[in-house]
Amino acid sequence: MEANLDPDVLKVFVQDRPVIELRALDPGYSGHGSDVWLVRTAAEEMIIRSSRLREEPDHEFWWGIKALLGVDPRDLSHFEASLKLLGGIPDIPVPRVLGRERVNGREYLAVERMKGSMLQTFHGQPDGLLRQFGAWLARVHSLSFDGFGNLTGMRLERKERFHERLAEAMRVMVEREHAHDPAMNEYLAVALDELRRLPAPKTFCPVMVDIGPTQFLAENGKITALVDAEAYAAAPRELDFIGLEYELDERAARPFIEGYASVFDMPDLSRCRRAYRFFYRLMGVAGSVDIRRWMAQTELF
Repeated sequence: MEANLDPDVLKVFVQDRPVIELRALDPGYSGHGSDVWLVRTAAEEMIIRSSRLREEPDHEFWWGIKALLGVDPRDLSHFEASLKLLGGIPDIPVPRVLGRERVNGREYLAVERMKGSMLQTFHGQPDGLLRQFGAWLARVHSLSFDGFGNLTGMRLERKERFHERLAEAMRVMVEREHAHDPAMNEYLAVALDELRRLPAPKTFCPVMVDIGPTQFLAENGKITALVDAEAYAAAPRELDFIGLEYELDERAARPFIEGYASVFDMPDLSRCRRAYRFFYRLMGVAGSVDIRRWMAQTELF
């Protein structure tokens, strides 16, 4: 995490207003893709962020999301497009974009600061918060795209190619990171066989590939904001549920499902669970978990 913010960035976003507070923020997990700062003046508080990546994405997560979905974390137009799209969904606000500028060769995005503290876990949360989350996610999933890709619209591919492109990405990721691991190659074969038998997804919607509690703020038993949207893309909604099977427990899943089902029918994961789970393990969304333990995770949906 970079502690110092380029003074020229402050000149662009704050201009000549005196800065009362400036500090780097820690997102609370490793492998995050951005440097983030809080800037406070007498008139307002804002969050300024910039990608930490300078070269072509090579980390398993960022390589995978760029290869399959065309999301490049170095290009903050993806983050901006996600916030603007999600801003129309009621109940859980997202930050208003204050500006996006390139300063001294580096791109920065400024957004308003939102109320609340980082949500550390979904476990043990009030039923009302979990129902709120479920209903909100269903409304997000109600947004529909005919193709898959990034939310800027610069790259949307036709739905018939999704599983073909996913299979291609998984082959390369295994070759890059796990070429000599027999278990990973065995599960790759299983996943590829499942993908060959899957029909093309009927539609795509905004999906948070790294879905988890730390992307949200909460206060007084309610989620008050979604603040991290850099890994959003148009993809099958089933992927969000795959991710949530590793973030929720059985108690938390019940009110979440109640909230979701009050807005939208629940998806059927039975036909795609193995292939989509394997892809998320290759992406390292929860670190380097043993593949057998990862695939044996409790099925919640």
